[in-house]
Amino acid sequence: MTRSDPEPAEPRPRRRSTAVRPSDDTLLDGVLSVFATLGFDDVTMEQLAVAAETSKPTLYAHFGTKEQLFDACVRREASRLLEWMRESYRRAQGFDLDRHVATTTRALFDFAATHAEGFHVLFGAPTAGRSHEVRAATIRSVTDTVAELIRHEYGGADLEWGASADFCAAAITDIGVRGVQQALAQDLDFTAAANLTISIIVAAMRHLDPAAVRAVDADAEPAAPSRPAEPTAPTADRTPPQPSPATPRNDVLDTAIRMFLRGERLELHAVATELGISRTTIYRRFGTREDLLGVVIARQFEHVITTIDSRCTSRGAHRISEIFDRTLRRLAADPALRTYLQNEAPAALRLVTQTDGPVHRGSVRLVERLIQRAQEQDGYRPPIDRTTLAFALVRLGESFLYSNAVADVEGDIDHLLQVQTTLLGVAAPVGGP
Repeated sequence: MTRSDPEPAEPRPRRRSTAVRPSDDTLLDGVLSVFATLGFDDVTMEQLAVAAETSKPTLYAHFGTKEQLFDACVRREASRLLEWMRESYRRAQGFDLDRHVATTTRALFDFAATHAEGFHVLFGAPTAGRSHEVRAATIRSVTDTVAELIRHEYGGADLEWGASADFCAAAITDIGVRGVQQALAQDLDFTAAANLTISIIVAAMRHLDPAAVRAVDADAEPAAPSRPAEPTAPTADRTPPQPSPATPRNDVLDTAIRMFLRGERLELHAVATELGISRTTIYRRFGTREDLLGVVIARQFEHVITTIDSRCTSRGAHRISEIFDRTLRRLAADPALRTYLQNEAPAALRLVTQTDGPVHRGSVRLVERLIQRAQEQDGYRPPIDRTTLAFALVRLGESFLYSNAVADVEGDIDHLLQVQTTLLGVAAPVGGP
């Protein structure tokens, strides 16, 4: 009696070694293609686990439900797209509007070409319902940036942009996104499709009718009534009265600071909504989102330094050393600043360290005042001129904060303070956490 050869076993899904716990990003990389191809409703956690080369319990442990896994996937791709676009805005700084449109529109097409699955998850038909909220927030963020660019490039005595800038920016963003969708759907050459999209946008902006722009703005901000309206009792379906557009500048700044301290992404439209004013009003008072962010962070740095200064009892260079030490420790432990530096690097680094920006310039000014007071009141004699010393100390602190928050490197603050005390000309750091 002969024994027949056993039938080959069914192949089992490959699983990652349990010796190394997979990261969230590794798992999201695995499930991305499944969501992009099949959407949300037609996939199971088993399929997703196989695609990620892991187990269902691992996916549940990392993300929770399938809904939460999909949400994490969508939000990551939205973050990648926004950072990609922000980098294109940085490259296009100083360009005229035509070149700016060309640079940023090509960046959108390039993202879709190199991150096709991410683009499909955000803007593809199979995921349209589930990703609507994140998709809308992503488009709104891009639109806000385009609107700020329009106001910068087209503002003037004969044309002052209001809500019309947001209107045009929304149209431009929609043309760009739909251009990419068509290129993907019809398998078009991306370079040719990008060039055609750019030509449409540029032609539209060059031939805008100023009267139409002014008409939109006039309709968006109607004149105040000539007499106060009769008070009415609030009802469930009536929108409550909004604050006056004459909201003080400090109210805008205080609202922005509260949002920043909560760890939220600071957006002009969110501040405007909370205060019941238009984004145009905020733009006219502070400039772009980055301008407002710079003022917010500079104000927070000033608050920390002045608070620590008011409680410090040392004198001379030792006082400067103690304030510097405690300020860095306080900022390094600040969750809002850390979240901002991590979520928006390298744009955050540029904003915080830009020589002529409000954060760096304000920090240097504060430190220089500390040095001047130590000279005048305590007879301190700095080893180099006051302005250069203040600049060097601030740069030293910036490098520490960046490596600590963004590069995920635990900064050695003791060694940092050795350098700082050498610059100040004192023997050893004073103070502590």
